[in-house]
Amino acid sequence: MTLGIENLTVTTSGGKVLLDNCSWSVQTGERLGVIGESGSGKSLTAQVILGLLPSGMTATGSVQLNGQELLGAKEKELRKVRGAKIAMIFQEPLTALDPLMKVGRQITGPLQLHRGLSKSAAKQRAVELCNKVALRDTERILNSFPWQLSGGQRQRVSIAMALACSPEVLIADEPTTALDVTVQAEILALLNELIEQTGTTLVFVSHDLPVVASVVQGLVVMQHGKVVEATTVSRALTGPNEPYTQHLLDSARKVTALPAGTVTGLPLLDSEPAQRLEEEN
Repeated sequence: MTLGIENLTVTTSGGKVLLDNCSWSVQTGERLGVIGESGSGKSLTAQVILGLLPSGMTATGSVQLNGQELLGAKEKELRKVRGAKIAMIFQEPLTALDPLMKVGRQITGPLQLHRGLSKSAAKQRAVELCNKVALRDTERILNSFPWQLSGGQRQRVSIAMALACSPEVLIADEPTTALDVTVQAEILALLNELIEQTGTTLVFVSHDLPVVASVVQGLVVMQHGKVVEATTVSRALTGPNEPYTQHLLDSARKVTALPAGTVTGLPLLDSEPAQRLEEEN
C-alpha cells in the first residue's frame, strides 16, 4: 500500500461531523478518483492527508504513507513529506502560488530544500520541468510573477512544482475546474502523459465523473462526508451499486446532452406581452 486512510473522522469545535469514518487506499502506481458534490468532504480529505487540517477542527483515525503515520505527526515531520513524498495540485493556482515570488523561485525552492540541489542545478531542473509541462518561453515564465501568466500557464507551473521532487503520490484537487474547456483538455492530457512517464501514484479529486473517468481506474464516491461506494470507473459507468453514484452519472449525461446554448430551468421573461404588442402594431 502506498497511501491509505482508515476510519478518518473530522469534527468541528461545535461537534459537527465533516468526515465520518472514511476509509480507502491506493497502491503504488495506481490512479484513484475521489468524487462527490461540493461539500461531500473530498477536498477536506486531501487537506487532512497533507496535515493541513483547518483550525477549529479535530481529526481521528489513521492516514498512512508506506506505513508511516501522518495523522497527528509533528509539523517538522510533515514538512519532510509535503512536496517530497506527497505533492498536491490545487484547484485555483492563482491563490495556491505566492503572488509576490517569481515562478522560478517557487519551483527551485523545494528542490533545494528537499533534494539538496545547488542553485544552478535547481535552475536547470526548473527549466527541464517547464519543458516537460509544455511551458514555452521558459526564461520569461521563470522570471514572471504568477499574476503575469494565464490560467493555463499557472496550472502548468503548479504541475511542474508538484512533480519537481518526484513525489510518490500526487493529489490533484479539482485541477481543471477554474480553466476553460480547451485548456481543461490540455491539462488532463498532460497529467495523463506525465503519470504514464513517471509511474506516480495519483489521487484525482473532482465533482465531475466524466473528467475523473478519463484519468483514473479506481473510484471512491463521497456524499455528506461519507464514502458511499468504492468501485472501478468501468463499473461506475455501466452499473453503479449506489443510487448517488448513478445520480452523479445521470447529471453529467444531462449536461452533455443539452444542445449548445441550452440552459435547463424556467424562462426568466414571459415573451407573450412582447408578442401581443407586435400584433397590435
